[in-house]
Amino acid sequence: MTPRSPFPHPSPAARLRRRALCAGAACAMLACAAPAMAQRAGSEVRNIASAELLVEGAPARIASNAATLRVAERLDIGLAATGSGVTIDGAGSAVPFTLVNGGNGNERFILAGTLQGVAGQVRGFALDSNANGIFDAGDTLLDGPTPILSPGQALALLAVVDPGMVSNGAALEVFARAATGSGAPGTRYPGRGDQGTDAIVGPTNAEATMRFTLLPGGTAPAASLEKSQSILAPDGSGMTVRGSVITYSLVARFAGSSTAWGVQIADPIPSGTSYVRGSLTLDGVALTDGADADSGSFAAGRIAVTLGDIPGAATRTVQFKVKIL
Repeated sequence: MTPRSPFPHPSPAARLRRRALCAGAACAMLACAAPAMAQRAGSEVRNIASAELLVEGAPARIASNAATLRVAERLDIGLAATGSGVTIDGAGSAVPFTLVNGGNGNERFILAGTLQGVAGQVRGFALDSNANGIFDAGDTLLDGPTPILSPGQALALLAVVDPGMVSNGAALEVFARAATGSGAPGTRYPGRGDQGTDAIVGPTNAEATMRFTLLPGGTAPAASLEKSQSILAPDGSGMTVRGSVITYSLVARFAGSSTAWGVQIADPIPSGTSYVRGSLTLDGVALTDGADADSGSFAAGRIAVTLGDIPGAATRTVQFKVKIL
């Protein structure tokens, strides 16, 4: 006689329900394991689970109800500039910068600016229609927030200033924030996002500040470069013979009261000569030949010295030596 189990055997219907629940749970687990995709604010996220089973030996599929939600709007912003210093040439001078919508929804941005260390005013902000960094005829001042920017869209802007006499320490501070709102990350604005979703402040606080140093304008810099040479032969004379060393001097002169930006001097080594290692100098100070921390280098058959930005009148002298082969 077969002993009776203390646990009753499940009925066919119960076994069917158990298989269906297990299959449904497995499908749900797989669905949850899929990586999330970046979504725009207001996008619908809809999920339906399914289960496959056998009913009286025949395959069947059942589906769950739909679980639906909409993606909230994340509020973020970015500001960028081509440089930290801007030369000011009186009223109507423009300070260019770029604003980026860093969020996942459509958004306008509110702008403000203040002058520091100089009298005058910030006239307003303009769309830089041709992205040339100049407030010209095709650019008009905004009368409120920026136009709507889509996620990731960048907008070229100009801060138009009417300053007094610019001197050392003068600056412009530009502030921008999302029109929907800003604050600490995680701050929520219920129902104010795209398609009625909540708007939530992202890691940038949905606001940004940028400071520009204002430099006095003046006459455009005039620059000249003069090259001279001297020869020392092995016997101490000035003869141009094999083994003679030629010292080249490059004198760069800058006039005017404006700044010459990003100046670099380069000179190829003449054919029939070899560069004398360690001979490169700037204003009498030795420079290394490698591309390292100082401003000089020798590579690919030429010397190069970076002078950088030259404010106003100045004279810089580069020297190096070659040997006649």
